[in-house]
Amino acid sequence: MDVHTSQIMKSKDLGKAVKAAVAHVVPGHAPGTGVTTEDAAVQATAKVFGAIQGHWLSACLGVMLQLRIADILVDHAGSSSSHANAPAGPNGAAGAADGNASAAGDSTGMSINQLAAACGATSPTASSHLYKVLRVLAQHEMLDEHPGKKFTPNAATVQLVQGEDPSLGHMASHLINPPKWDAWKVLPQAVQQGKTAFVLAHGMDVYEYGEAAEHAGYGEEFMKAMSYFTRHSLAGGATSLKDAYDWAGARVVLDVGGGRGELLSSAMSWAGPQCRGLLLDRQMVIDSIDIAGMFEAKGVTGAAQRLTLMSGDVRQPFPQQAQQAQVDTLLMKHFLSAFSDEDCALILKHCREVLAPGGSILLLQTLVPEAGDRQHNVCEDGVAPGLFAIEILAQCPGGAWRTLSEWQELFSAAGLRLAGNTSVGCNMNLMVWKVQS
Repeated sequence: MDVHTSQIMKSKDLGKAVKAAVAHVVPGHAPGTGVTTEDAAVQATAKVFGAIQGHWLSACLGVMLQLRIADILVDHAGSSSSHANAPAGPNGAAGAADGNASAAGDSTGMSINQLAAACGATSPTASSHLYKVLRVLAQHEMLDEHPGKKFTPNAATVQLVQGEDPSLGHMASHLINPPKWDAWKVLPQAVQQGKTAFVLAHGMDVYEYGEAAEHAGYGEEFMKAMSYFTRHSLAGGATSLKDAYDWAGARVVLDVGGGRGELLSSAMSWAGPQCRGLLLDRQMVIDSIDIAGMFEAKGVTGAAQRLTLMSGDVRQPFPQQAQQAQVDTLLMKHFLSAFSDEDCALILKHCREVLAPGGSILLLQTLVPEAGDRQHNVCEDGVAPGLFAIEILAQCPGGAWRTLSEWQELFSAAGLRLAGNTSVGCNMNLMVWKVQS
């Protein structure tokens, strides 16, 4: 038997094994269901190829972000004289308000050679390489391709612009930037050793990395990404966070890990002028807060007098200002998910120490589906909680996006009971916790 014949036989044997396995393990594919084992095998294969190719698409998106292709295309569309008076879109891009190429008034777009020159891809073969990357991104609707190897921005392109205001572009760049990509490469070793992939790749955790002076750009991108994600996650959906909670009763609101104040400023504006706010985060974050631009701009009048900014390690007792404030409403949005169960228990202990009698802890999290639940794998905005849980696993020491039952176990152990759970925005749940009586 020659090698070729042997390979054919092995391939046939493998095919038979796959069909047998599918017939055995896939429910609903028995005779009479209208779905053959061959159909089931093809569907299973398609899922595997989808998972494989998702990695490649992310890499192509990374090229688009690093070369600022979205910024270049939107700026070009915005400079077209045919739409000089069109309304400004996100990040000040004129005429791209709805992200439609025709609305941008630029039916010709930019040629691949123009794009290559604009992004500094100047080697003889660079435009050919860039074209192949942009072509596949156009096939996946990140931008639009036209005859003659020309490209125009669409709705997704506009969202990927990385301007002054926090955007999806900042978040996408942060999630697939080179330092994080390096962490993904060592994920198998990290899983085997029970360690954090980012630490294995860089010798320090993600927070230490972002605070290093030589990585200042990484830290700034992180802050813009988190500000965007807060704003985005609470938009849309059947119920808004504003309507899901009685903010009128909030007098002293503490946001633990509150970043630059995107959530706290909204809460204070909803609660009214009688509300005081406290924000606890790392010193580098506190130093970057723009009170006028974030709080006063949302109608929080006298914000400088009503706001207390504190730095500290949440694994230590909270600062004295929080201890004395009589906090009735304590906020945490996608914060505890960065910590291990042991650290969460310690943080919740410190939360209880500053919470006034009758006060509430408001936990805002995207929930990972419970075991066996495939109906909630993806939120309405495309966020896949289970995959984000792996991103946190790979990047944050001990971090975890959790299921509702896992949160209940953690909070119950801390003497807290679930008093309410409401879906809010496009991908989050508002869980209200009270001290157990």
